[in-house]
Amino acid sequence: MKFSSIKQIELPKITLQNTIDFIGRYWFRGVILFFVMQISFNKNLSIQVKMNAVEMESIAQTDIVKAAPVVNRIVEKKQAKPAVANTVKKVINQAPAEMKALAGIGGVKKAVKKNWKSSDFANLSFVLNPTLQERKNVPQDIVDLKNKSCHKYVERFARVAIGEMKKYGIPASVTLAQGLLESNAGSSKLSVQSENHFGIKCKPKCLGCTCRNYRDDDVYDMFRVFDTAWESYREHSVLLSNSRYKHLKKLGTRDYKGWSHGLKKAGYATDKQYAEKLIMIIEMLDLYQFDV
Repeated sequence: MKFSSIKQIELPKITLQNTIDFIGRYWFRGVILFFVMQISFNKNLSIQVKMNAVEMESIAQTDIVKAAPVVNRIVEKKQAKPAVANTVKKVINQAPAEMKALAGIGGVKKAVKKNWKSSDFANLSFVLNPTLQERKNVPQDIVDLKNKSCHKYVERFARVAIGEMKKYGIPASVTLAQGLLESNAGSSKLSVQSENHFGIKCKPKCLGCTCRNYRDDDVYDMFRVFDTAWESYREHSVLLSNSRYKHLKKLGTRDYKGWSHGLKKAGYATDKQYAEKLIMIIEMLDLYQFDV
């Protein structure tokens, strides 16, 4: 038996040029195949995520209060699927406010609408607390009215305070700030009924003095009664010239901060924030312009 000779087939050699030629001929087909596989994979993933989302939505709608803590933990995890988390958060946001509050979601608080009146605030309320209007949603006309009362007080007594400063060496800004604070810009009972703008109390031996009983820090005490506001200002200057406060005059008439802290330290008032309040009043109302 004779066997026919088998022709030997030579395989093409793999070279860089052959590889480049192959890619040049088939690259477009390869890109199309890649996108087909990618779309197929994403479609399966989308179906799975959608099924999970529907399941979670059903749970959330059935018992929104119980689901809330679980949802919060899911959202916090980086591995949580965005589609699921967003779906559940949407369900929660659509829940009644009462249920959100019960579940402790989003810091829900019951809104309280307040019809503010001018009498609800002191004249210095918005000077001493600049953010009060925004926090309490106070109408602008009330704020303007209170601030106007403070400015009117300053206009009325600025010359008096300057005169006392020149005679006794007490900063006019400090005198005005104390008058504003102690008398609530001239509207307190003590200032209206007794012309006492500085909360000056009766001395143990006060010959010829008239005194009246008023409440001070929930304690009734005897306070001086003056015929005019100017007499009250003069008595204030005399008071700050006694041995208890006279060392403050070494500070001069332009160190209103030193005077404010010095008065508090010397015991002029029991309010722990007395110095800070005086400084706030002086700076908010530009009272330092009267110090020379």
